[in-house]
Amino acid sequence: MHLMTPLFRRLGLSAAPLALVALAAGSAQAQISFTGATYTQSFDGIGTTATAALPTGFKADKSTTAQSVGTFAAAVTATERLGGASLATNAANGIYNFGSGATTTGSDRSVGFLSSSTATKSGNLYAQITNNTGAPLTSLVVSYDVEKYRNGTNAAGYSVQLYSSTTDAAASYTSAGATFLTSFAADANNNGFNPAPGTTVPVTGTLTFGAPVANGGTVYLAFNYSVTNTATTTFAQALAIDNVQLAAVPDVGLAVELTSWSAKSQASAVTLTWSTASERDHQGFFVE
Repeated sequence: MHLMTPLFRRLGLSAAPLALVALAAGSAQAQISFTGATYTQSFDGIGTTATAALPTGFKADKSTTAQSVGTFAAAVTATERLGGASLATNAANGIYNFGSGATTTGSDRSVGFLSSSTATKSGNLYAQITNNTGAPLTSLVVSYDVEKYRNGTNAAGYSVQLYSSTTDAAASYTSAGATFLTSFAADANNNGFNPAPGTTVPVTGTLTFGAPVANGGTVYLAFNYSVTNTATTTFAQALAIDNVQLAAVPDVGLAVELTSWSAKSQASAVTLTWSTASERDHQGFFVE
């Protein structure tokens, strides 16, 4: 048999670029429109007030139930507290507009939460995204930073877990799995940081939806903040979400792309001949 050496350089395939742009003001419900290149939201534009308006397509809520996800529809459009450096051990619970640096008014902003024993046992930062790519959307590359603004001695520690839903029903939100789980163990004290944040953990991965999101359809993300595995929420860590980025999953094509294939019988053998347009991540060809 004859094995032809590939003569063609791999021809890469790439998907059309995706972008996220805000809908025009005055729309019935502001969303993030998924249409072209990569979208990034740093939250730096929300300002330095306690009641800062969240960017288009984002909402937040707080719940008296640990590890609880609500709905984008019922969430609020603004933060309720201001925080940053040296967050006090007796700081109030709720939805925070955090600023980095040595004060509460640094230009690098993030949205986060602080639990209490009863009033805020978990919190969610939601994103509402409309698929306007012209084709079904099956997955996204999601990146973000989890920032820590205060220690906490709660023995269970605290976590941020990403969830997604295509209906925005509370029961429909499903966990994005371990790739999108950021957990912090218990600390030795309940002190804040100066400068803040004390720790930043970058997260990135591919989020695949349970069913394709049709063109014109909507998908919801929920960044859930909560105590890791108990209902006791005293002595909480303060965590925030920053630098959210949504991008298309790269189209890397097939491992081997054939351009020709032939088989010819010759006496007691068969001669196989083929050529390829591209080859990627494989060891060779095995004929059985």
